[in-house]
Amino acid sequence: MIKLSSKIKHDFKDLKPFATRVNLNFDNRTSNQDSFLKKDENKIIIETSRGTAEILDNTLNIEDKEIILFYPKVETLKRFYRPSANSNSLLLTELCDQRCIMCSQPPKNKSYDDFSLYKEAIFLMPDNAHLGITGGEPTLFKEPLFNFLKQIIEKKNDFTFHILTNAQHFLKEDINNLFLLSKNVTWGIPLYSHESKAHDDIVSKDGAFHRLFDSFNYLLSSGSQVELRTVLMKQNVDHLTGLSNLISTKLSWIRVWAIMQLENIGYARMNWKKIFFDNSEDFSEIEKSISILQSNNINLNLYNFPFCTVPKDFRKYAKNSISDWKNKYIDECNNCKKQKECCGFFEWHKNDIGYKNIGTKFL
Repeated sequence: MIKLSSKIKHDFKDLKPFATRVNLNFDNRTSNQDSFLKKDENKIIIETSRGTAEILDNTLNIEDKEIILFYPKVETLKRFYRPSANSNSLLLTELCDQRCIMCSQPPKNKSYDDFSLYKEAIFLMPDNAHLGITGGEPTLFKEPLFNFLKQIIEKKNDFTFHILTNAQHFLKEDINNLFLLSKNVTWGIPLYSHESKAHDDIVSKDGAFHRLFDSFNYLLSSGSQVELRTVLMKQNVDHLTGLSNLISTKLSWIRVWAIMQLENIGYARMNWKKIFFDNSEDFSEIEKSISILQSNNINLNLYNFPFCTVPKDFRKYAKNSISDWKNKYIDECNNCKKQKECCGFFEWHKNDIGYKNIGTKFL
């Protein structure tokens, strides 16, 4: 597991949070926001324009051109952008107005909406970079979020975002803002069933399904890019065919539909026995969904599905989707030639309550 933060010791006089781009070569610094990392005996030191910080976790493998956020008051650094990462994302808030039964990040009364600091960091990122924004529910800060996104895109028109949202807060008057963001932002939006009650039960919110379709109308009107997301569970596996038909008839304009396996943490861990569906034993409903979407020329991906749990003919849909900081390859993956293509397993995967059919013998 890759650590994304560390405690520090520092001599900063200004205690305001700030962003810096780390250079491993002293001569490569190009601005006063660039810093230099050096190793002194067993210490990792970052020299910045504001002073010097020692990283107290010497297992952190900071990369060249990595972007770090320093929080001097609490003597902490956070890794904002890692050049080698398969995804970089920003947790904007842990507040949420839904309580999904499989949520991997249960809501808390905490937010991190420091848009000025994030803007500072993004302007240090390279051209054509990409950033995910997650929660909680980011659109609980809809207006400042819109303004932040527009400010970034105005100065870096090649920058792209992927934003996870339950899409419960878009309004008709947001269509213009959504249009301005449409080329640079993809909205990742969950839909768990073609039946309103089933969807509402999964997200623990009455009326969520119908409110979601109001938002889909605004997103369609604005030309927005949408990645539809459906987490696979016992509660909705038999709904996949109905959901596939709904997508084909009412939501064919989406960019892609992603069917996702569970992450065994948070509420999902609490409810695991009630909700986990083992696709390594029964892939039939997913196969039907793929067939329906194929026939309607709608893109489909499988996220968080290890290759060995997916029949050979359908592995092309299985993406390397688990963020590198929280994925692992287990003993059954030893000598597997597909590791570079396969998502592997979540760090918190447990064999005894997970898939029954895994390993190279199932490839």
